[in-house]
Amino acid sequence: MIVHAQLQQVGDDDSLAPADDDQTLSVAEAATLLGRDRTRVYALLRSGDLVAGPDGDDGAGPVRILRASVERWLVAGGSRGAPLSPRNAWALLGLASGDQPFSERCLGLLERAEELSRTRARLGRGESLIDLAPRLRRRATLLVRHLPRGLRGALERDAALVRTGVSAGAAYGWDDLVGAQNLSWRLDAYLPQQAFAALQEQLNRLDVDVPADDDGEMAEPVLLRVVDEPWPFPPNYPVAPQPLAALDLLDYPDQVARGIGREVLNELGATKPLVLARRSAKARAMTGPLVSRLLERKGERAERPRVEGDPRTDTRAAAAHIVGVLWASASQSLSVNELRAAVGLSRERFEDAYEFLGENPPLGLAVQRHGDELRLVTAPEVSSSVERHLNQPRPVPLSNAALEVLAIVAYRQPIARSGIELIRGSASDSAIATLLERGLIAHNAHHLFVTTREFLGFTGLTDLADLPALAGDK
Repeated sequence: MIVHAQLQQVGDDDSLAPADDDQTLSVAEAATLLGRDRTRVYALLRSGDLVAGPDGDDGAGPVRILRASVERWLVAGGSRGAPLSPRNAWALLGLASGDQPFSERCLGLLERAEELSRTRARLGRGESLIDLAPRLRRRATLLVRHLPRGLRGALERDAALVRTGVSAGAAYGWDDLVGAQNLSWRLDAYLPQQAFAALQEQLNRLDVDVPADDDGEMAEPVLLRVVDEPWPFPPNYPVAPQPLAALDLLDYPDQVARGIGREVLNELGATKPLVLARRSAKARAMTGPLVSRLLERKGERAERPRVEGDPRTDTRAAAAHIVGVLWASASQSLSVNELRAAVGLSRERFEDAYEFLGENPPLGLAVQRHGDELRLVTAPEVSSSVERHLNQPRPVPLSNAALEVLAIVAYRQPIARSGIELIRGSASDSAIATLLERGLIAHNAHHLFVTTREFLGFTGLTDLADLPALAGDK
């Protein structure tokens, strides 16, 4: 969780707007507008849901609250329940986003399995993101910085930056927002806390309150949404999902931006959890021990195979239990330790069951393994039917250069850029950039290139161990 006080000590322009008598309120005035007592207002200040203005010149003046933060709270409809922790807030946003990679990454932040059920229950009540907005405030700390042109350009090229709000307007066709004049911020983005600390260090070296460009023009303010670990966005994710970008527009003091944000979120309707697979009512009935006997006609179909035996001693039973646990987790991958704990298997028995699943995969499905993470996916032979059902366009084929780089990374990972170019004998910047954008390769902790889980889906493999042997390899 972000420690707001630590971040606010970094500089003097942490507020979202200039603080003067017209743009700040006293605690009593804020309490009247919110319809709450002063104790609740102070609690909202401590949680970061309301933003305090800077103190008076002598540092001993009464607490003032930015009017914009009070207005944002009112626009969002007030709070129903306490604000969620950052991890739970991101998990809820991931489920509501409809974006599978983002959803999987956010759900992976949850530390306990029961938290996923609670998150789904919150969305199952039919509340919109506008209703839930006050409870999601702690996902990031909002800070404003005035950046010189050169420093702002370097920031926009940072691979960790995720554009949102007005900065995502062009990507989602919000023409009224893109063409609007005099918006408070022209750059709005999520940034990891470490990247923000490095940026603030550069600003501190300038030793000025509001830096100016080389030509003397005042730098424009940018809105940074600082996120402490863990980072909720997948690698090389340039733009926040549309529901999140629209939700972030509610933080603006500009009526145009807030209006577009509300319009987009209202069109989305009630938020619904992302569900990748759901059985029909008949399927659920047929799998019930009593109803299935009533519906089954003797001699019309073979009896459904049953799994018997102790999974701790029976490999086939252990494999069936693993598939059942993976199915129940839907799109969320599970670690080997989580599966072993759920089924009660030793490491040796788990590996035997995994090998059994490789030789006897469920019809139309496959157990995909990436390192120590496993998940249940559709088998490559049925992918065309799934794509037609989901109406998904076929991806643009990779160039020969990109395929060469992908093969080098797959067989020689982890590998540095220089190693790739040494094997190919030519520069590979464009091919590497394409593979990073498609999510087929990524950087590991040592900034070396490795393949990703998306690579397994792209090649139709269930495990890196299934890669064909190279000529000459033993």
